[in-house]
Amino acid sequence: MNTRWSELVVVALAVFGASGLVRGRAAWRVKADSVGRIVPTGDTLEPRFDQTATLLPDGKVLIAAGMARNGVIEPSAELYDPRAGRFTFAGKLTSPRGWGTTATLLRSGKVLIAGGASGSWCGASCYLASAELYDPITGEFTPTANMTTARAGARAILLQNSNVLIVGGNISSDSTPTETAELYHPSTGSFSVTGSPSEGATVLVSLRDGNVAALGGSGAEIYDPSIGRFAPAGKFSIPRGKFGAALLPDGSVLVAGGQVSGARGPTISSTEIFNPATDKFTAGPEMNFKRYKLMNAVVRLRDGRILIAGGADQPEVYDSISNSFRPVKGSKLDGYCFSTSTLLPNGEVLLAGGYNTSTWVAVNHAWLYQP
Repeated sequence: MNTRWSELVVVALAVFGASGLVRGRAAWRVKADSVGRIVPTGDTLEPRFDQTATLLPDGKVLIAAGMARNGVIEPSAELYDPRAGRFTFAGKLTSPRGWGTTATLLRSGKVLIAGGASGSWCGASCYLASAELYDPITGEFTPTANMTTARAGARAILLQNSNVLIVGGNISSDSTPTETAELYHPSTGSFSVTGSPSEGATVLVSLRDGNVAALGGSGAEIYDPSIGRFAPAGKFSIPRGKFGAALLPDGSVLVAGGQVSGARGPTISSTEIFNPATDKFTAGPEMNFKRYKLMNAVVRLRDGRILIAGGADQPEVYDSISNSFRPVKGSKLDGYCFSTSTLLPNGEVLLAGGYNTSTWVAVNHAWLYQP
């Protein structure tokens, strides 16, 4: 009798366990297949495009610099509080920075804000070498050392050794990127020259091994912080600029959209996937929309999918498992060129600012992507 009861228990566990597993998988698949939605949140205090957006240790987002339109910069900063869903004034920067400014969260919790331009369509005199620090505890901006090169439109990223790598950027109004890079050392508050990139970077992506993929122009270069050098690492199938990129769960890098043949070339919907292990690019799936000027609007979500939120009025999500893009539901964006996307602690994404190609004027609107 005991043996018979044991057999029934085993059968019951097998049946209900299997059905539970099926239900679990079904629930997981429903969640994975959900593309989420876009909903409005509080407006920014100032209309901005090409601003910076930095997630602070307390969960707030620092929005700084940018432009309202060509010739009009926004040298102020504001804070977005996800709990209140609104923006508040965070003060004036120590230098009048507009487009092309970088902002990097340091291990200390402070934010390094560097470079940028104090105007548009201007000469070299408005390209800034100055840098400053924002302290979230005091709410103050204070100057730090100058960069070795004045630059606007550079890319910056925090390294595993706590230094900040700054690559490329323009040094004059002809939009020619500088083939230089430098490091900010938080321990000394100083900058030093590093490496010799062969071209300016459009996007920097931290790789699993601590190296950095500098993507731009014709392809990729790998920066090795241990030796301070850049090494060539493969070519795009087509040269592209003003694209977005993000690290995928398997350690490869998704490169999305952009513009070919220079500043006035056609906008594209194609993607490529860069494999750091082989230094090769392979074709990825087409996005649903042509996109450009989305360098700061591509975000990896908590589940490993990639949110493409800039460059077109409807965001979409890339799933590496199905190798496909799906449009996001909800509100369409009236600002999407040079907008910013910031992953929040609760898994939502703050989408802020930008302009559209109908008005070419910055908006003061913000949205939340809810997975």
